[in-house]
Amino acid sequence: MSPPPLPRAFFERSPLDVAPDLIGTLLCRRTPDGELLAVQIVETEAYLGPQDRASHARAGSTARTAPMFGAAGHAYVYRLYGMHWAFNVVARTPEQAAGAVLVRAGLPVAGAERQRARRGRPHDAEARLASGPGRLCQALAITGADSGRDLTGSASLWIEAGPGGTRGDLLVGPRVNVGYAEAWAALPYRFGLAGSPALSRPFAGPTPIDPAESIPGGHHPR
Repeated sequence: MSPPPLPRAFFERSPLDVAPDLIGTLLCRRTPDGELLAVQIVETEAYLGPQDRASHARAGSTARTAPMFGAAGHAYVYRLYGMHWAFNVVARTPEQAAGAVLVRAGLPVAGAERQRARRGRPHDAEARLASGPGRLCQALAITGADSGRDLTGSASLWIEAGPGGTRGDLLVGPRVNVGYAEAWAALPYRFGLAGSPALSRPFAGPTPIDPAESIPGGHHPR
């Protein structure tokens, strides 16, 4: 019997707590014909509420960003550069206005050939099939239709605990392509599984910095 989806309480925490804890878990998609597609999550990024200049929540709640302000444990899916879908899970405490964790990369663990066919990349290494936000969504057939989906009770899209013993050393570094966010751009809000061939891009290396202690203005989100 497969493990149950992670409970809502897992996501009812700061994105800075949820993002590293998602490393090693499994993001699962059940296709309409019953096939299971799954990846081990190996890279994430935390995004906070309106105070985070790199977060979509900085503009407030809109038709697109509404899930970020809603209940934790729901999907937030948006267009990346107007071309590719990007999958996030809403993560926030009751005291936080909004928050989400972007799943940047995964390593196929079930349905790899189906994922390869969806990507249309017959010669790519398996580890590269979901090694980026757009690649991951294409491999797992995640689209804007999934935005707002409750991941704690869905039979078609959910996150479950990993097999254990696979998290390894955690890599920490700044988020990708958020230079416009000024002081927020350099904060260590990106997390990755050390040694994974499925990382979207390299990390400079592990860092002892506690992300929660380096927030501009001294605001502590937990």
